[in-house]
Amino acid sequence: MDNKWLYLHIPLLIISYLLLLAAAAVGLLFIIQERRIKQHRTLAATSRLPSLDAMEQFIYHMIFISFPLLTWGILFGAHWAYRTRGRFWGWDPTETFSFITWLIYAIYLGLRWGCGWRGRRSTYLALAGFAIILMSLLALQFSPLHTHGGRL
Repeated sequence: MDNKWLYLHIPLLIISYLLLLAAAAVGLLFIIQERRIKQHRTLAATSRLPSLDAMEQFIYHMIFISFPLLTWGILFGAHWAYRTRGRFWGWDPTETFSFITWLIYAIYLGLRWGCGWRGRRSTYLALAGFAIILMSLLALQFSPLHTHGGRL
């Protein structure tokens, strides 16, 4: 069995997911800080958190860096599936959630570049993307095609 594609697929997705985790963590801080500012809480003014602009830029950069890794990770996984199962896509839950994740981050980048989306709207979209990643990881536990324990 030709596992080199699998050995590219998994690390690329892990690195991508870690970068997107960083984006989501800062996204949560962004939402909290923005709410504090809108409520005129003095805590927001004295906070040690970076500015909303800096946090939003960080979120964008993490997504910008992770998106090609996510894309290549999915493509390598599809190629490995073709080599081992004779088809690129099986529509199992993990594959479906991975595609939805890719689509959400593609929309995020498209709206940012094409429509100038910034701030809260783009942050909520980034958080939605990470929520789908969590669903994808949960789906791994029930996936008939993504097994663990040496049955790769």
